Amino acid sequence: MRTKLVSLAFTVIILAICWVHAQDAASGVKAHEKAAESASTAQVSENKPEESESQKQIGRGAGSMKKTDQADMKRVTGIGGVFFRAKDPAKLRAWYKTHLGIDVQTWGGAAFTGVPAIAKTAWFVGDGSNFAPSSSSFMINYRVADLHRLLRVLREEDCQVLDKVEESDYGIFGWVMDPEGNKVELWQPPEGQ
Repeated sequence: MRTKLVSLAFTVIILAICWVHAQDAASGVKAHEKAAESASTAQVSENKPEESESQKQIGRGAGSMKKTDQADMKRVTGIGGVFFRAKDPAKLRAWYKTHLGIDVQTWGGAAFTGVPAIAKTAWFVGDGSNFAPSSSSFMINYRVADLHRLLRVLREEDCQVLDKVEESDYGIFGWVMDPEGNKVELWQPPEGQ
């Protein structure tokens, strides 16, 4: 079972990478097609270089989608998963299971269910200054039901809980450091979200 789930996870990742490369290739092919058109009008047909088989395949794929279809096409619709590397995966999984209650399965991850239908996932690219004191290149935000209570429990369990707590129209935010130095954001959404 674990092998199947790991294989599925890698397949999803590979498909996403292939899709991104296909998008890059499609824009590169359009430039290549324009250059080839210009070259063909200025060149005698017997002097025109032969396209490789891969160039022919890319050209056929890119030409099949109209520009308006590309603009209207839904692309990324949300976060499907979060993956990160650990120095000691078993220890880190155990910490998340013990202290944050994440139901880590034998395949090494967890699936979150029961999130309200109106829930949204934030996606943000910035300079990472808000990750301090962590030097990681990412920070994960987890929804929680009762932030103040959870922070008290984490302190009792000797976790490295940061003193700062922020309250705003967006909810209440607190932070804890995991054993590998990653800053974890804990978020209690506003009532009704």
